[in-house]
Amino acid sequence: MWATKSSLPPRASLGWAILVGGALLAAGCSSNSSKAVSTGSSSTATVLARSTKLGSVLTDASGKTLYTYDQDTVGATSAACTGSCASAWPPLTATGTPTAGAGIQGTLATISGGQVTWNGHPLYRWTGDRAPGDTTGEGINGFHVVMAGGTSPAPTSSTSGSGY
Repeated sequence: MWATKSSLPPRASLGWAILVGGALLAAGCSSNSSKAVSTGSSSTATVLARSTKLGSVLTDASGKTLYTYDQDTVGATSAACTGSCASAWPPLTATGTPTAGAGIQGTLATISGGQVTWNGHPLYRWTGDRAPGDTTGEGINGFHVVMAGGTSPAPTSSTSGSGY
């Protein structure tokens, strides 16, 4: 049985509104769709290179470091990181053809959901990276920074943590 507004004190009514709003928001965020993640552009994604403490890495147009995931199969048509994983590691997506900035070598394409790939590797960002050029996700739960030269950075000690 649903309570009516008149039977709840004002604080309880606010609590119900917050609870219902939160449930609706969570339901929308728990979808498998990678298109829910903004790339900073409505039609294309641009991949750039940026100098960081790890070296030159691939970034999105806003300078956020891009990562690959060990569980992804190179050349697959869908990504292994979905659901709660994709909430922590949002995929880089594009509705058009992704573009490469100056000095970026390799092949950019998209797979299901518009997720951008680089040389067949789906690309992700890490919600723990706060500023352009941050690389705090390196080594967490099988995610690795994408080096602009195509190599992996030296292993780090950040192999634990709440990656998702």
